[in-house]
Amino acid sequence: MKILIAKNSGFCFGVRRAVNIALGVSKKSGSVYTIGPIIHNPQVVGELENKGVKVVQKLSDIKTGSIIIRAHGVPKNIFDEAKAKGIKILDATCPFVTRSKNYAEKLAKEGYKIIIIGNPEHPEIKYIFSYLPKNTVILNTNEDIKKLKFFPKIGIITQTTQSPENFIKIASGLLSYSNEFKIFNTICPDAINRQKEAMKMAKKCDVVVIIGGKNSANTKRLASISKKIQKKTYHIETARDLKNKWLKDVEYVGIVAGASTPDWIIKEVIRKIKKEDREAVWKK
Repeated sequence: MKILIAKNSGFCFGVRRAVNIALGVSKKSGSVYTIGPIIHNPQVVGELENKGVKVVQKLSDIKTGSIIIRAHGVPKNIFDEAKAKGIKILDATCPFVTRSKNYAEKLAKEGYKIIIIGNPEHPEIKYIFSYLPKNTVILNTNEDIKKLKFFPKIGIITQTTQSPENFIKIASGLLSYSNEFKIFNTICPDAINRQKEAMKMAKKCDVVVIIGGKNSANTKRLASISKKIQKKTYHIETARDLKNKWLKDVEYVGIVAGASTPDWIIKEVIRKIKKEDREAVWKK
């Protein structure tokens, strides 16, 4: 069996930056919190909690200490409230996510009807939306376009983990809804590279293992892209999720990891696949 590992597996720049900020603060005294998980990987969040970085769901749960703004950003009202309370804020929002927000604000100032292509329930979209006019529209699928009417000017941005195909599909579907468009391709370059690698692995391998949090949008996107090409695509969080039957009589196994998957989890998965004593390793 041969194991092929995608070049860009492991932490992306934004995730590594956020985790490093959290680790740096955790070494100092005092309470440290994040509103929601700092990144979408339960194992990393668990490790950070062991080091003193606690996850809370609302600002009222924090009495004293510091707050780290998660990699996806937080809604403006939470940021402003934390600032008003005098809570020390460390902003770990991914620069690419902030860039998307800045482009959207620029479009709003120029009088464009803002359309965001993405999942309205994702924290990144909630963060960006909170800085925009309340009539901003969020489109998750092509079907969502039907609820729109004609606008003189439309400005478009997209979720950083969006697939280029879906971005193009929805943007193209909007052509009859305005005579003037301004579009910023705000998909993260790292996300595009990982998606391309997932496609290559799916074409080349007998089985593709996608590693990452089940709550991670970019990891779920990789699994979806791979599965369209290679039906034997499996999304796992850790080596414990691997099953022996997936790898029987397989020549090539492809490993692709999401942007919030740490190297140590990837190495554990590879070590488990490499074990010679299959019966001992895979017995459940």
